[in-house]
Amino acid sequence: MLTKTCDSSETPVAPVLAHIEQVHKRFGKQEVLKGIDLSLPAGQITGLLGPSGCGKTTIVNMIVGTYAPTSGTVTVLDERAPLKAARVGMGFMPQSEALYNDLTANENLRFFGSLYGMSRRELDEAIPHVLEQVRLADEGRKVVNAFSGGMKRRLSLAIALLHSPRLLILDEPTIGLDPKHRLELWKTFRSLAENGSALLITTHVMDEAACCDTIIMVQDGRIIAQGSSEELMAQTATATLEDAFLAFDKAAEGKEAAHA
Repeated sequence: MLTKTCDSSETPVAPVLAHIEQVHKRFGKQEVLKGIDLSLPAGQITGLLGPSGCGKTTIVNMIVGTYAPTSGTVTVLDERAPLKAARVGMGFMPQSEALYNDLTANENLRFFGSLYGMSRRELDEAIPHVLEQVRLADEGRKVVNAFSGGMKRRLSLAIALLHSPRLLILDEPTIGLDPKHRLELWKTFRSLAENGSALLITTHVMDEAACCDTIIMVQDGRIIAQGSSEELMAQTATATLEDAFLAFDKAAEGKEAAHA
């Protein structure tokens, strides 16, 4: 369980670094997002919780500017989509690694750092720091093709952290990691939030979701509930997040059927 190592404390009202308002997204005739509203405040970890195919990755792609909304507004770091300037101020870790396997970890970091506009001096300082953060301090000169899947995940996170972003978007960041490395990464996430970053983390793992300050439950392209783990379980009179999710999902299905 992760709860003993990632407990959060009360945080004051903080500036909102990303805001989605009444966003709908269609691909052809299929509507994959149906009126999404969410905010990402500085200093907090927000978790998107839901099964595969529920719309989590599409929400992420809205925030990072990969997709434009069919309707509604997306504002990131005070910029409305399509987010040409805001992308420089955010870090993004996708589900699938975007790494160059024939380069070393250091070379990958230097390449992506140059895309962020970082100078050689800035990279000389940042690269050892982020490799230490993700427990790859001794692996910088190794070719990525020799890395395990978990090591590649951690290198992807290092790339996202390289330019000290105010906003960090992590899509299923712990896939393929063993429990020890999962715990270590969550300690890193909490430290980043305590230092003022806003984090959005997608997951379908309940104990990871419990580590977030706010959990946003997503099903079938809709937000069915949001709040802390304690609030969500209290609202549904359940003892686990899984049972709370099922209760909110059942209630949402009932509302949809009543309006059909």
